[in-house]
Amino acid sequence: MEQRTQRDLAIISLVSDYEEMISNGEQLYLTEKSFSDIIDYYQNENQVNRALSVSDLAIQQFSFRSEFYIKKAKILQKLNRPKECLEILDLAEKIAPGELEIKLLRIKVYAHSGQIEDASAILEKLNSYVTGIEISELLICESYIYEVIEDYNAMYDVLKKAILIDPKNEEALDRFWFSIEFSKNYFGAIDFLKKIIDDQPYSYLAWYNLGEAYSCIGEYKNAIQAFEYSFIINKDHQSAYLECADLCIQIKKYSKALEIYKEATAMFGVDEDILINMADCHRELGSLSIAKYNLYKALKYDPYNDEVYFKLGQCYMQEKNWQNALKSFHKAIAIEESTEDYFLHIAEVYYILGSYEKADFFYRKATTIAPEESYYWSKYATFLIKTGEKKLALQLLDKAEDFTFGADILYCKSAALILSENKGGLEVLEEALKEDHAIHNLLFEIEPELSLNKNIMAMIDYFKP
Repeated sequence: MEQRTQRDLAIISLVSDYEEMISNGEQLYLTEKSFSDIIDYYQNENQVNRALSVSDLAIQQFSFRSEFYIKKAKILQKLNRPKECLEILDLAEKIAPGELEIKLLRIKVYAHSGQIEDASAILEKLNSYVTGIEISELLICESYIYEVIEDYNAMYDVLKKAILIDPKNEEALDRFWFSIEFSKNYFGAIDFLKKIIDDQPYSYLAWYNLGEAYSCIGEYKNAIQAFEYSFIINKDHQSAYLECADLCIQIKKYSKALEIYKEATAMFGVDEDILINMADCHRELGSLSIAKYNLYKALKYDPYNDEVYFKLGQCYMQEKNWQNALKSFHKAIAIEESTEDYFLHIAEVYYILGSYEKADFFYRKATTIAPEESYYWSKYATFLIKTGEKKLALQLLDKAEDFTFGADILYCKSAALILSENKGGLEVLEEALKEDHAIHNLLFEIEPELSLNKNIMAMIDYFKP
């Protein structure tokens, strides 16, 4: 760890000296290694244009070294500038005509440019003489061709072969998840990755891909464990921290999510998204002051973030600070007026405050924005029933059926009919129970006294799965 810290400090010092020389207009004479380290540093920091400038200076000083032409070509590929990239590769090939890396990069550029025949022709030539571990690199190039023609099953297969040949190949492992996601071969990938991990237990990317695959099939505990192994093995693997914390939130392990976010922020610093997620955790745990602190901090990154204002409104709702909740929700809507959840929450605050006309307006707006979502119709109907407008609620629910269907709508309809002393209410309730028995408590949220009705309770018990 100490050696790594010293190395990092040395590179930062080198970059700092380089930037000072550039700003002072001094003549540069750096070693090949220094140029290489500075280019890599800027790329790791996502300062791609700076990396490109340094590669140009390196080429000027070491014009007969193919290494810097290749580095520049890779940067141009990343910037999606294929024409310039191919021109640089032409120059590199004149210096080092037998360099395999140049040919491999050319295949990738051709593939991304849609020049599949050109890419395949080079690949075919290389297949005739490349042997050993280098076959893994060829298979990765082949995966680029399959990606472009959208044959994701073939992409999955060649990357699997590449990983079997070279289990430590990070590009193959990195691309493997993409092929899993698009081929939907989650179960096959899990079995395969387990075997790779048995052979290479410290492969952080294999653990990461395993976590992603488990997540996609809903095995969240296994996914969290896999992500944890990934960032324990490689403490610099930011995505593993964030994916792990997000999954913890999904299964309501808020304290664990906070621990992981704290580790991540200690390593990589804080950003707007992490602050919002941490605020969610604190709100769910009842630490509303800390949640609000994080949200106001997030606003410093982006004062026009509608999501932040919405989440502030949720905090104020939990505190029963209705006026501040309204202000926050109104700010969210002022920035983004097509998110149905914002209108629903503001409607609920107005309902609590007894401003029924305003509540009605915002409930209606939510259903207008998302007419295909039964949830918003049921919320609006519940409001109408609770305020004594059972007839209007039934009319609304009839209209809802033109756009969507859901057991929640049936429960609302049965409640409105039963409370209107309409015998058809029990028939609708029977239909709702058959559709989704698990949410039958919605009936008692609309009118708690319905739980005292023996016929209703007998029917609920009868249809219990």
